[in-house]
Amino acid sequence: AKQFVEQDWKRRWSYVLLGEPHVPGWIRLQHVVRELGRLGLDRSPIRFLDAVCSRGDLITYLAERHPQWSLVGLELEPDRVEKAETIRRRMSLTNVSYLRADICRLPFQNEFDLVVCSDVMEHIASDQEAFASLTRALKPGGHLIVTSPSSPQPRHLPLVAWRERLVGFDPSEIGHVRQGYSIQGLHQLFEATGSKPQRIRYTYGRWGTLCFDLFFSIGDNRPNPLLFLGLYPFLKLLGWLDLRNEPAHGAAVLGV
Repeated sequence: AKQFVEQDWKRRWSYVLLGEPHVPGWIRLQHVVRELGRLGLDRSPIRFLDAVCSRGDLITYLAERHPQWSLVGLELEPDRVEKAETIRRRMSLTNVSYLRADICRLPFQNEFDLVVCSDVMEHIASDQEAFASLTRALKPGGHLIVTSPSSPQPRHLPLVAWRERLVGFDPSEIGHVRQGYSIQGLHQLFEATGSKPQRIRYTYGRWGTLCFDLFFSIGDNRPNPLLFLGLYPFLKLLGWLDLRNEPAHGAAVLGV
């Protein structure tokens, strides 16, 4: 779907030919989708909220596969909402809508069977306020799935630090106000807002972290095309291995 809003022709064709070329992002999406499958809601006509949805990648994926679901995407940035709406129209998705709103002040209460908040909390200073807003949006018995980078982070390849120095990168540039959460920290955040943690686990173990490190080192969102194509099969293999393991520690956490 991203090819409908991508301006760069090389990236547009990579979406057409490869699906999701951002392999670390694909790994995160697949971990979330697998948790959704574990909940056993595939055939139910549920109300679903993705907060914060960016261009609607997860919603588009789910809307095609679950036409009986009613899906809402929350996003504050107007350009991202515009792109998400363009994708929705081009794909004729009638079970999807998008809304601009602050995650800490959601205009919902007891409305959704399922809420996903993927890699957002590390950007929110008032994380407990946002978490409480998300849980209020749930119906009684509803489920909230949250992902975040882990804290402390595992050891990364020296190439990552080299590229950060090369491009002058700092996590604050992408809006991180904290490194992430430990399993205990995410557990405490659930309980502080009246939620009952069902399962909290690490993702991006040895193979997923290696995939992320290599992808970042070759240019992240703007890699050299030939270098990327050469590494792509190996990156996908690393992603496949990550999805088939439940590591004792990893670069990210996922809580239900």
